[in-house]
Order: sequence, then C-alpha cells, then structure tokens
Amino acid sequence: MRMIYVIQSTANPLFGVSVVDAVVYAQWAQKMVDGVWLWDRVDNYLPIYPAFLAVQQIIFGPNPFVNKVLQGILGAFTAVLMAQVAARAWNRQVGLITGYLLATYWMLVIFGAEKYAETFSIFFQSLTLWLLVRYSPRCWALIAAGIAYALSAGVRANLFLLLPVVMVWLVWQTWPQRNRALKAAVLFSLGTILIIGPIVVRNYHITGAPMVRAQASWSLYSGLSPEFEGLHPPVGILFLKYMRMPDQVGAFKAEEVEQYWYQRLKRVLRENPAGVALNFLRRLVIFANAREWSQEFDVYAYRNYASVLSMPWTGFWLIGPLGLLGLTFTRRPSKNQLLVILFTTIGILSILPFKASDRYRLPSAVLLAIFAALSLWHFYQLVKTRNMPALSKSVALLAFFCLLSWPDWQNLEARKSARHDYFIGKHYENSGRMDAAIRSFQKSMYDFPWDPDSPHRIGRILIEQKRLDQAMRYLQEALRREPQFPEVMNAIAYIHLLDGDLNAAEKKLIKSLGLAPANQEALMLMANIQRRRGQFDAEIALLKEALVNTGGQRPAMLLARRYRESGNFKQALELYDRVMTSRDVAKRIKLTAAMQAGMLHARLNNDAARAGHYWQLIERDFREFKFFASQASFLLGNLDENSFRKLMGDSPEGQATAEYIIGLHHRLNGNRPSAIRSYQRCLQIDTGESSLGRDTPRAWAREDLRRLMEKGPD
Repeated sequence: MRMIYVIQSTANPLFGVSVVDAVVYAQWAQKMVDGVWLWDRVDNYLPIYPAFLAVQQIIFGPNPFVNKVLQGILGAFTAVLMAQVAARAWNRQVGLITGYLLATYWMLVIFGAEKYAETFSIFFQSLTLWLLVRYSPRCWALIAAGIAYALSAGVRANLFLLLPVVMVWLVWQTWPQRNRALKAAVLFSLGTILIIGPIVVRNYHITGAPMVRAQASWSLYSGLSPEFEGLHPPVGILFLKYMRMPDQVGAFKAEEVEQYWYQRLKRVLRENPAGVALNFLRRLVIFANAREWSQEFDVYAYRNYASVLSMPWTGFWLIGPLGLLGLTFTRRPSKNQLLVILFTTIGILSILPFKASDRYRLPSAVLLAIFAALSLWHFYQLVKTRNMPALSKSVALLAFFCLLSWPDWQNLEARKSARHDYFIGKHYENSGRMDAAIRSFQKSMYDFPWDPDSPHRIGRILIEQKRLDQAMRYLQEALRREPQFPEVMNAIAYIHLLDGDLNAAEKKLIKSLGLAPANQEALMLMANIQRRRGQFDAEIALLKEALVNTGGQRPAMLLARRYRESGNFKQALELYDRVMTSRDVAKRIKLTAAMQAGMLHARLNNDAARAGHYWQLIERDFREFKFFASQASFLLGNLDENSFRKLMGDSPEGQATAEYIIGLHHRLNGNRPSAIRSYQRCLQIDTGESSLGRDTPRAWAREDLRRLMEKGPD
C-alpha cells in the first residue's frame, strides 16, 4: 500500500520537495553529507533524524524515492511490530487486527513518504515496546531496547517522560531478584545514554547548560497559554512574530531564549490558572477530533493525488473512539498490558501541553490502534456469546466517545492553516518558474484571506522582475493582513532605496528593526543607506551588529569587502578566515572567501607565499568547482599556460579570467611586461558587462595595470 502511494503521488507538484520542518531536517542532513557532523548551535531538533537522512544520501544518493521507500519499509515493519506487541500482551486476534489497522492508516502512509521524523520515531517506539514485552534478561536485548527508546524519544522529546515508567516497569518485572532488576534498569539506561549522552555533552559545550534541545519552554508556553486557543500559530510570519519576541528584549542565545519563554510560562500559570486549565481541556478535545489535519502541509491535498487512498481507510475517526473505548476494557492487566497502557496514556498526556493534533498525535494514535483492535475483538466476543447487557453498555460508551470525536467541537475545519498552494508557489519560485509561482501564491491569497506570506512572496518576485509599482501593491496588501511583518517593511524599504528615497527607506527599516532587532536584511539595508550617505563608521557598525547577532556569511563577506576597500587588510583577512572555518556556511561561499583572501595577498600585499596557502586549500578541498580550482592550480605552478587556457574555456568570461590570472602569475614571478600585456588583453575582451564592476577579473586587471604603469617604464 505504501509503495503504491509513493508511485501514484508523483503527480503531486511537491513530490520530493521538503516543506516546513522537513526543510530543516534536509538542510542539516546535507551539512552532514558535506562532512560537518558537529553542530554549532542548539536547535529545537536533535541531530538523530538528520543523521538518518544523511546516511541514506551518502549510501544511495539524493534520489527522493530512496527516503520514501525506506520510510515505507519502516512503516510496514511498524505494523508488524505493533501486531506482535498486541499479540503478546493480549492474543493473536487482537494482534492481527492491530496490524491491519496500522497497515491501512492513511496518515501514516502519507507521513511515511515525507521527510518528517514521525515514521522514524514511531518505528523505534514500536521496537522498544516489542523488545520490552518479549522481555529477555540478556544484556544485548536490554541495551538495544534503551537505544531504540532513545532514538524514538530523541525525535519526539515528550517521550522522555516515559523513561521513569520504563525503569519502574523493568524493576517490577524482575523484582524478586533485586540484582537482576537493578541490572535491567542500568542496561536500559546505558542504551539510552549511548544515544542521548553525546548530544547533551555537545549542547553543554555550546551553551554551558545541559540542554537536550532548544525551544522546549516555548513549546510548553504555546501549548498551555490561552491566547493560542489550543493551536500553534501557523507557519510563516504569524509564527515568526513569536520567535522574534526574545530578540526584542536582547535574548539571542539559546539559553536566554529558553529563560524568556520559561518566565512567560510562569507568569501565565500564576496569573491565569483557570484559563490554562480550560485550554488544556480544549486541547484534549482537539486531540480526540476525528479529523486528520496538519498545520504544516495539507494532508488531504496530498491524499487526493493517489487514488489508492481515496477509499475510507483507517483514520482517527475509527482508531480514536475505539481506542479510547479499549482503554476502559482492561481489568487486572498483566505486566505487558500495563506497560502498553502506561505508554499510551502517558504518551497522550505528555503531548497535550505541546501539540495536540496532526502529526504530533501520530505516535499516540499508533498505540491507540492496539486498544481499537481490542475493542473490535471485544465486540466480537460479546456478539458471539450474546452478552446483550455488556454489549449495550459498550455500545453506549462507544457512542459517547464517537460524540467526543466525530463532531468538530473546536471548529478545526474553519481554522485550517495548511496552505498547499503557498508551498507549491515556493517550490516554483525556487525552481525559477516565477509566473507559475505567482499564480499559486495568488490562489493561496484567495483561499486564505488571512495569509500575508503569499502577497509578500509575490512582491519579492515582482521586485526581481523590476515591476516595482505592482510589487508595492502586493507588499501593502501583505502589510494590511499582518501589520507587524518586518520582511515586508524591508522589501518596501528596498524599493525606496531603488528610487533614491533614503529617508523613506530609513523610516521603514527603523520600524522593521523595532520588531526584529536581529534581522540581517534590515541591518544590511540600513548599512547600505549609511554607505550612500558616506557614513563609513555607521555602516561598519551596522554590519558588525548584523554579524554578531546573526552570524551570517553575508554580513561577514560584505564587511570584509568594505575593510578591504578601506585598506584594512588584516580585518578583511580575519573575516575571510572566519567564513572559511564556519560549519554553517555553504561550500561555495567558503570558496569565495578563500579566493578573495588569496587575491588580497597576491594583488595588494604582493605576497605569493601566503596567497599560495589559500590556493592550495582551493585545489585540495574544492575540486568540484573546476573553474576556480583550475585557477588555483595554475597559480601554484601545477598547470602550464596552454592547459590552463583550455580548462577555462572559450567563453568571454573564461577568456578574460584566464588572461587576468596569467597576468597575475607573471606579476608575482617578476615578469612585469608580460603581466601588462596579459592585463591589456583582459581589458580588450568584451564580457557583456555594463561596467567593470568591483570584483571581476577586468576590474582587477584595470586596477593592477594602473599600479604597474604608475611605477614607470622598465
């Protein structure tokens, strides 16, 4: 069933495209593929699932089918494992029904085909239960159970609350033999520590606090605070507004952000306990809602691309009421039954304060499937034995749970926030299909009158297309829908800058920075204004602020250029080195920094030896960038001139670059006449540029030629 869905879902424009959390997972995995396995900041995700994606890509390549097939296999094995758990805890019939329910649960099928961590977490949750209910005193089995538990909880952190339950259960399982009980608990803990321990140590090294993940206090605050009415703010600016609140009080570090939301949580618990309690009940009703929905991507839209899912397969409409009913059937549970009951109830209660619906309830829904199967088997037994009084009571109780689940008590249908066309538009935009992107964003604007992100994206595209009047209209519409939208203010300020209205641009940027003080784009645009006004010190201060607050490579590279242009070569080189050694910088940016550092030493310091250090780095670590690696090889003397010209190609850009690099090589080797001739040939090549620019071979040739000519004739 999962493989059929994968094949049919190729009709989805977002097939193989990561959205929302999946983007973060995929980007982190790509860094690992590039060799950067350690992280430099604590995020609200652990590196476990990204590492799983990275290993896939290293072994099988980046083909999107690979992840879908592998996670489909994990989903299929989940059904088998949970069937085994139910069979061992109850009986074979309950196990078989559990397996069938999970094999056909259409939400599991859809999420299994996307780069979300739920399929991974649920598989290892199922493996943990299976290893525990088939209890073995062998060391490897207990350590394996601890590892499986850590892999599951490391993806869905609320499951860490189950650790004490498992420890107590293990002790109880073998209590007559105290040494054996202690050994079982220690071995399970050892397996957990093997996975989670290194992560906590790394996070402690980064922050100075023993953190498992970031934003835990935010998740709890947004789950309990009555202002959210049971739901998280939707993806986009409405979510980012909250993420920027710590910035507004100067809390930029992970531990400072945690403390900010922790204090907000304490305040709301103290000042409005009744509202918090009511909101918790609201989330309980949302959890029980029969609708399958997501605040991130439209699962019903994904479902419609595959005819295999068009039939009324298993969903929470079935598992929810029957599962809740099944929890009431167990009397005098066995040890294995008690473990499954505790896993289910604590799993549900632990997720309610964070997120109550969509993919976050899937791990609990999988556990409820066992109790749904138990209910079906129970009904069969009552009908078979004609136990009408018990059957009547069970039907009445089921009716109550259906009444809780089937009506849309919290009006989720009207509160839908997953915008399928918005993400299609982003995909088209990233693919360069701008007209198609605009159409998708316009459809999202029409379907979701509250959506400010789509008009913002349209405005950005229109700016790139130089259609500034139309862009301004869409940006104003985005600002009407969401008045506190810093990125829109930045875009409007940029239009004012293009028009030369520095004062209007500055006013917008001041408002933007008031909402998002660490916004890199706003700081860099403000620096641009100061540059145009000739305020060098103010420009440098803003670029430094952008660099300190965001750590991004754009302010670092621009600041290095400004230092270089002002003759402060030492500071420029320090920034280039910083970019080259950063873990979070794209490889091409690192290459650019290395090239600029090498050129700075060669062109302005006339230091071939120190420049050679950077060229050796480029030749060794950036071989896939043949255009630049060839330049480094020639400058190091590892290529002759004819071979170098061939590698640079016949394009005007390639010819101009070749002539400049050859001239630089001659100059560094003391052959001034040959260098002059090469620079002159470079300037004679028409590369189609409207000007010489600031960082092009022709611009460098002009500057270097002027320096050589100022020295007079030989």
